[in-house]
Amino acid sequence: MRNKPVKLTVTGMAYNRNEEDEAMHMTTFGTLSGDSKRWQLKYTERRSDSDEKHDITVTMGEGVVKVARKGAFASDLVFRKGHRFEGNYNTPYGVLNMGIYPTQVEYSVNQDGDGAVNLRYQLDIQGRYTSVHKLDIAFETNKKDVRA
Repeated sequence: MRNKPVKLTVTGMAYNRNEEDEAMHMTTFGTLSGDSKRWQLKYTERRSDSDEKHDITVTMGEGVVKVARKGAFASDLVFRKGHRFEGNYNTPYGVLNMGIYPTQVEYSVNQDGDGAVNLRYQLDIQGRYTSVHKLDIAFETNKKDVRA
């Protein structure tokens, strides 16, 4: 499958210790490409309260989900259940060390190009626990019958 248009619904929640939980919900459009062994989902995330935009690439394959985020706040994360990942969180103010420990890494894509990514993980910044996160991405292709 090559660059099939998809509609995405992205839902996230951060459960913060001693602070108010943070929720995020977004609907956008992107593309899906790949085959039964490896899938790639691309979309742009725009914040409604600013001009910030981030290009997101989610790669799924062999039980691993990689999320590459490009823009002012950039990161490359690798989600493999039960395996800690350490990387950098690049911000306009400097680079922070970031670690994740995934407890759920699931994804599915059917033959029509519909699917979902479900991630649950613990996040720490600069070696200090910050929060537990859940990220759910559902995507579907356009089902309308197009006739010439």
